[in-house]
Amino acid sequence: MDGAGSVLKSISELAVVLFNDAHGNRTCGVLVAGFCDPCAAVYLLAIFDGLIENDLELHPLGKEAAIAGVASFIEAMGVWLLILFIPASSRGLGMRAMIIPALIVALIYKVAHLEDWSRYDILLLLMFQVVICCLGASLMTAHFGTAILVVLFFGIVLVGAVFINKSL
Repeated sequence: MDGAGSVLKSISELAVVLFNDAHGNRTCGVLVAGFCDPCAAVYLLAIFDGLIENDLELHPLGKEAAIAGVASFIEAMGVWLLILFIPASSRGLGMRAMIIPALIVALIYKVAHLEDWSRYDILLLLMFQVVICCLGASLMTAHFGTAILVVLFFGIVLVGAVFINKSL
């Protein structure tokens, strides 16, 4: 199986394993795991923007947490609906439907940071979220080779972006 297929399979396996609570409900685990992703992505975006000497303006902690909460709710409901309505055999392909919640989250962050962030900050935020999700899914489903490849590839891309930005 290729790298992308392995990551999609890891994400779908992770969703099934982690998001079932004792009563068979999936909502609680999806919401908890979903809240960590936007928070970590904003934190990594702030670190990256510091490396390229771009001033990323963030709102106070409470407002950023509220934005991340709304964003994570949208993403979590997308994953929950995917698990609920897509059969287990085709969930890897069904992950493509997650582009809709990702676009809604991008719109939420763009509206919340309309004057502060550029479109590149929004794209980087979404890229960080995808990498965090793929890394977490790969690690939780014991696909360590895929996790290492995700980290290496993304690290190389980020280092290249820092060097290109520094040279301009």
